[in-house]
Amino acid sequence: MRILVVVHAFPPTSMGGAETYADAHARALARRGHQVTVLTREADASQPEYASRVERRDGLEVAWINNTFRQIASFAESYANPAIDAVSASVIDAFRPDVAHVHHLTCLSTGIVGLLRSRGVPVVFTLHDYWLLCHRGQLLDNAYRICSGPEPEGCNACLGPAARLGPSAFAATRFVQNLPAGPAQWLRRTAEQAVALMEPRASNAEGATPPREARARLDSMRAVMGQVTCFLSPSQALYRRFVASGLPADRIQIWPYGHDHTLFGSRDRHGSGRVRLGFLGSVMISKAPDVLLSAFAGLPPGTATVDVFGAYTPYHGDDAYRAVLEPLLSKPGVTMHGPIAHEAVPAALSSIDVLVVPSIWPENSPLVIGEAFLAGVPVVASRVGGIPEAVVDGVNGLLVEPGDVEDMRRALVRLVDDPALLARLREGARVSVVRTLEEDADASVRLFTSLVPPSVRTDRLAAVVLHFGHPDETRLSVRSLMASQRPIDDLIVVDNDPERPCGAALEDVRDRVVYLKSLRNLGYSGGMNLGIREALARGAQRVFLVNNDVIVPPDTVGRLERALASDARLGAVGPVALARTDPSRIATRGMSYHSGTGRMRHLGYGRQVAEMSRDGSPTLVDGVSGCAMLVSRAALDAAGLLDETYFFSFEDLDWCLRARRAGFTSAVALDAVVLHEGGVSMGADSPRRLYFAARNHLRLAGSTASRNGVPAALTAASVIALNLAHACRARGSTLFARVRAVVDGTRDHFAGRYG
Repeated sequence: MRILVVVHAFPPTSMGGAETYADAHARALARRGHQVTVLTREADASQPEYASRVERRDGLEVAWINNTFRQIASFAESYANPAIDAVSASVIDAFRPDVAHVHHLTCLSTGIVGLLRSRGVPVVFTLHDYWLLCHRGQLLDNAYRICSGPEPEGCNACLGPAARLGPSAFAATRFVQNLPAGPAQWLRRTAEQAVALMEPRASNAEGATPPREARARLDSMRAVMGQVTCFLSPSQALYRRFVASGLPADRIQIWPYGHDHTLFGSRDRHGSGRVRLGFLGSVMISKAPDVLLSAFAGLPPGTATVDVFGAYTPYHGDDAYRAVLEPLLSKPGVTMHGPIAHEAVPAALSSIDVLVVPSIWPENSPLVIGEAFLAGVPVVASRVGGIPEAVVDGVNGLLVEPGDVEDMRRALVRLVDDPALLARLREGARVSVVRTLEEDADASVRLFTSLVPPSVRTDRLAAVVLHFGHPDETRLSVRSLMASQRPIDDLIVVDNDPERPCGAALEDVRDRVVYLKSLRNLGYSGGMNLGIREALARGAQRVFLVNNDVIVPPDTVGRLERALASDARLGAVGPVALARTDPSRIATRGMSYHSGTGRMRHLGYGRQVAEMSRDGSPTLVDGVSGCAMLVSRAALDAAGLLDETYFFSFEDLDWCLRARRAGFTSAVALDAVVLHEGGVSMGADSPRRLYFAARNHLRLAGSTASRNGVPAALTAASVIALNLAHACRARGSTLFARVRAVVDGTRDHFAGRYG
């Protein structure tokens, strides 16, 4: 699936909660084999405004649009910007997404939603805050009180002078921003002071705050919300606020954040004679670290410490909070660490005893709380927004009134005075349920898939499992595909054995598979073709052919799909097949074929896996083993289906060579593996295998002989000699029976008897 992720900022240039989550979630989708492009914003004053660039990293394509607001001509352009829309349209049209996942649009443009919907792209919007209702995003007014909005009359007080004064103020702002440094610095300061004087005049003048800008923004946002296909809310509090604002309840789902649990393995925790308090996040007034620091100042000296991890951030340009913080940060026992990378968060949490989240705005569902629980750290937090949904007072943390220093101090005193309480809360944190990133990504894929009609999807994937004998093997293979990280859209089981059907073995999963029963044994090629036709009829763009003696690890399908998508000329991609009896050894990593001699070899056969490069880049080969082979619809359309005259063996190589003649190559993804039993359907030592091998090998050689310049008779003689030599070395039965099988196969080839 092609997934466009839209977010207002992106790591490493921005490390806020929404950005960090968008990054992790996008990479989890890419690991499942989906093509993911991220559309985001950067602010680089050294680059032209609205310049764009593309980079590729971690399996993602990231398209950056530069926006420093130097060219904004009105308040409306701060949220709906035609210039950004134009750049975004080019990204959308080049990528052609099946679905879009929007995380935030501030600093970008709400017009992006309309661009997507006009192209028939479903839009899923994760709500990280209240920006669609409140231009400041956090429902705090100018006095930092929780706003009851959204009401245009109330919003006007927060809009700022430029919005109230209109285009003239924006022109003055652009003039100030574009003044040169150096000798003209005095002019810049003078201009800044002049623009600043506009605010009190705009705020105090009678009737100087008309409601049109606030109402226009609210009307615009409601129109945008009407274009979104589905909203996701990480908390019930945010859900209730948006439903109360008029969003229909059937268009929004509760969707908890997923976390990467692997980052929070067991870590050594060292005791301390003091309670180690910690704050992680943006150091800004809405996060209210001053409440923690002021409460800490009232604790008995030497009983606790405070570690602050994060960067100081002015709130919408208001830098007055710095003067409040600096004296508190200089208190004994307080350590300001500054910003840290997200990878360093687990170590930071392991260095503290309690995380404090003293926010005064109605937080959605702070990611840092889930991270603290994964690290076994209890949380003291404000009783506001969605926080009480995660922090259960007295179980995994303590709740306090937002902005109440005394209530915060009382909670901290309890922890200092009662070590047993801290121990109980730590145990409560440790057992708190935190959704995994994998669960989140899997559920997202299911949601995205449900929103995209099969006729529109460009990446619908089907798997065809061919059963012949050993129903338990078939069940094991099917189960492994059901556990695939890249979900299979249509899992088709072709029951090709009338005498030993697999229907009963699949009884408990019949509702999750498409079961096709053949009235007779059609052979590998005929049975697979039955499944391929069904897959194509269901709209599959890629079909994964799997023998029933193959076990597919969870990450294999995604890796194969990424490899196939890496080059439009690829028609088939296979994994490295390892022997199930000895997974340290390679069974095949593709096939080589010499058309002059007719010699075919399974590359890497018998070699140790440890000796092989695991580079994820596809490696071109002449053919891919049909035990596990991902093929594209385009290649099937060009080369046709498998040749059913082969019945068993060499049809996979024949198809790959036909696809090559039609313009499609074959490759092996060295970072993808399957476990292959081999010999299950016919028996590894059966003379019948030698019969089909000789007959079909000669057929393949005959189909390529006219193209290599070598006389067909010489190629046929070489093939017969190769098969006789193989029969002499083979095990099972008698030498006479093995040689007789090769002779019979040779005779039937020249007699034209196939199937």
